[in-house]
Amino acid sequence: MKKTRKHIVFLTPGFAASENDSTTIPALQVFLKNIRKALPHAKLTLLSFQFPFTEKSYDWHGIEIIPLNGQNKRLKKLWTWKKAAKTLQKLHAKQKIDTIHSFWIGECARIGQQFADKYNSNHIVTVMGQDAVVKNTFANYLMHSKATIVTLSENHKVALKKTYGLNATIIPWHLDVTEFPALQENTIDILGVGSLNTIKNYEDFIDVISSLTKTYKNLNVAIIGDGALQKELKTKIQNLQLENTISLLGKLPRTDVFQKMATSKILLHTSLYESFGFVFLEALYSGMHIVSYNVGLAKASKHWSVCNQKAELIEACEIVFSRENEQKERITLSTETETINAYLSLYHA
Repeated sequence: MKKTRKHIVFLTPGFAASENDSTTIPALQVFLKNIRKALPHAKLTLLSFQFPFTEKSYDWHGIEIIPLNGQNKRLKKLWTWKKAAKTLQKLHAKQKIDTIHSFWIGECARIGQQFADKYNSNHIVTVMGQDAVVKNTFANYLMHSKATIVTLSENHKVALKKTYGLNATIIPWHLDVTEFPALQENTIDILGVGSLNTIKNYEDFIDVISSLTKTYKNLNVAIIGDGALQKELKTKIQNLQLENTISLLGKLPRTDVFQKMATSKILLHTSLYESFGFVFLEALYSGMHIVSYNVGLAKASKHWSVCNQKAELIEACEIVFSRENEQKERITLSTETETINAYLSLYHA
């Protein structure tokens, strides 16, 4: 009897518009490239509910991407969900779906669980961010289901349990290390990377820099990212007379971000919440020191100062600056093999 190849369908609110789009959910892109490599003969399909804003299917590194073009419009939600359910039924009729892998506790998890209940399919849900701490009704579909819930770090797992009472398996993300340039001499003293929003808490970042400039007069600081608070943060930088110290670089391609990291000493990360913190992996592999609050996969070490308040962030930066002749080195916290093998076991592949 001929054995049919495994069929795995991924459900996500959004995805890269093409192979040239490196900034849309980078962790998911790295993961899927390596799942494709690990399962060369499997059929892999991805349904993207909201974006990119197109209805034309396309190939992404050997994975069929089917955009549903919901466009993040509230009035199109029900239409998008019906379209997703209908598309899954068509895919299943053409070739049996063995596993549904949904990302975020949201609309994808709802549609994925409804399909899994109907067809007795394997369902994996990876919790991705604030969906672990902000309650929503989509979690009701998972409460008494057979779905396997995955979180990204210990902090993330604890938050999910506290919010919903759901238990989870921890599987961290991993890097594609081939994307990184060689380590270089530092030209940036402190780097911030992340969206300019309330959660990322750049108010504290700027306060820390303001305090440090009293001792370190020639600091070179840069922030990579854009967002709703850009104007507000720019005003604060001007009010504290830090225009010659802090550069707002805006959103950059990932290759440019890695180049900046390769020439930076400290990643100062003042975020109030992270489910994981992909930027942490990137910074450590780029030879940087991290100074952060206890979020995501934070773990104190020689290269990572985990702080509880702003004064500790300032002190930690000062300690790193005191190590003048320290050699840069790459640090790896999680590997491709660990991540991919953990998911393959959930896929029964």
